[in-house]
Amino acid sequence: MGTLSIVQKEITEDFVKNLGLSQRESLIEAKFIFEYVLKKSYSQIISAQPITLSNEESVLIQEIVKLRLQKKPLAYIFNEWDFYGETFHINEHVLIPRQDTELLIDLVLKQYKKEVSMNICDLGTGSGIIGITLARHYQSSKVIIADISSDALLIAQKNIEKFDLKNIKTFRSDWYQNLPKTQFDLVISNPPYVDSTDPYLNKDELKFEPPSALYSDNKGYSDIEKIINHSPDYLKEGGQLIIEHGYNQADQVKAIFQSAKFISINQYQDINSKIRVTSGFI
Repeated sequence: MGTLSIVQKEITEDFVKNLGLSQRESLIEAKFIFEYVLKKSYSQIISAQPITLSNEESVLIQEIVKLRLQKKPLAYIFNEWDFYGETFHINEHVLIPRQDTELLIDLVLKQYKKEVSMNICDLGTGSGIIGITLARHYQSSKVIIADISSDALLIAQKNIEKFDLKNIKTFRSDWYQNLPKTQFDLVISNPPYVDSTDPYLNKDELKFEPPSALYSDNKGYSDIEKIINHSPDYLKEGGQLIIEHGYNQADQVKAIFQSAKFISINQYQDINSKIRVTSGFI
């Protein structure tokens, strides 16, 4: 057993040395581990310093660190991760929620009032984070979340039950293939868009995530093209498609939107000033 401050120092040094993380990144991960094990926010934890960890807590921390040193992401060790201020169930059948994807939610909340009644579709939903977050905000709207993976939909359903949502349904579907003929006011998607041949790709970071949710053929554009090209058949007049894409795909994605006869096409930057989201109306 040891005090929290000593254990934190050991973890941080371990992660810097063996995972190649920066000092800041290692400290953040150590904080996440303490919050998970102690079931308290880090501010609550440090306010009670000095803390001596129990034997049970120390063993659990050691187990987590061992898995993390095998480069397994904390999200998959915890089987949960935060998105837009809430904690969602996840596992290795779905992508880890990322801060970049929160941009999609920001854009919708800025454009549509909370009281509006819409038909919304989240394509390639994975754990359901996008559709569920919108269903919680737009409680007068009907939301469909779709994924080709039945394993992913089990996690999405678990998250729906966690938040006790009644305005959302899951569909197993290869993009639009099995969806009902509802005409949507909004279709939103974070599809696979990674080019597996990208020389800047850090495959160590991604090796635990489901390849089918990450990689797409045709240099990362195959699934993006399918969604954009079929969306006009499922959107109402005046309906909008919002799609996340790669840091270097903005020009080509815009061209696909234009080819599919979308209007009022807009593109949005992430926190690193990279265009990561494109939208358009029918």
